[in-house]
Amino acid sequence: MLYTIFLTLFTLAHANNWEKFYDFIQKFRPLYHSKEIFEKRFEIFSENMMFIEKINNLQSNYTLGITKFADMTEKEFSEYHLKDFSISRTCSLYKPTGDNIPKSIDWREHNKVSSVKDQGQCGSCWSFSASGAMEGAWAIAKDNLISLSEQQLVDCSSTFEYGNHGCNGGLMDGAFNYAIHQGMCSEEEYPYNAKQGECMSCDIVASFENCNDVPPNDQVSLAEAVSKGPVSVAIEADTRTFQLYTSGVITSDACGTNLDHGVLIVGYGEESDIPYWLVKNSWGSSWGEDGYVKIQKSSSTNDEGVCGIAMQPSFPIV
Repeated sequence: MLYTIFLTLFTLAHANNWEKFYDFIQKFRPLYHSKEIFEKRFEIFSENMMFIEKINNLQSNYTLGITKFADMTEKEFSEYHLKDFSISRTCSLYKPTGDNIPKSIDWREHNKVSSVKDQGQCGSCWSFSASGAMEGAWAIAKDNLISLSEQQLVDCSSTFEYGNHGCNGGLMDGAFNYAIHQGMCSEEEYPYNAKQGECMSCDIVASFENCNDVPPNDQVSLAEAVSKGPVSVAIEADTRTFQLYTSGVITSDACGTNLDHGVLIVGYGEESDIPYWLVKNSWGSSWGEDGYVKIQKSSSTNDEGVCGIAMQPSFPIV
């Protein structure tokens, strides 16, 4: 009798999630190899739906929803492809000029940003952040947007000299220094396969002279740097907010400053009176706003930024 009552209550509580779960499976095609796994994933999915409803009811700055990570626990999501970032800065210090900058900018509108990519189950976010910054710098300098090879960085910059570790993490500064010494190949010639392999030879299509580290925790200097081109940054992304983000501006209560993910600022602007950084991610175009996320921006010169976005910015120089 008690079991029957429990089952009835469980069914009523989860009935609305069955249809959502079915749509999730149809869209993202996860493979569940047993009834037990299917049921476990549905339970996790239902818990995430409750979290989405709770957060969306509490605030209106950003919206959570069903992403390809909606059947994962927060811990599973964090372990999927996020790695701790050490604060290691090896580029020259950027010296702000104090020049006037535009009120807003979106480098996508100037054809300086390649399409959104997907790092898969590999901790290579640093290579996507770095390649994106290099693509932007090259496109601005040469008026020629080329999709550069993340796989080259994963395979070839994972040495003591550059300090990267393939799918086990790395740093954008290390990737920039590799590109300065070796040059970069195209993604077309050296395609991504989400695992580290032997370093292959390839034709160099872009070269770089130097790289700059933006002064840490200085969002005024960061805005000036972004006004000149896309900038690599590290953020904390190991939260349900990032796991289930679909739109809007992520604000200060959504994440901390334990850096674990490399992304790319491609612009800044304002939405619903909230200044934001426009950030390109590497989780595919089905996540977030077509692969992008907006993170709250400030005008502070002594502020780590929401999700730590101002702590470790850097960019290459052609």
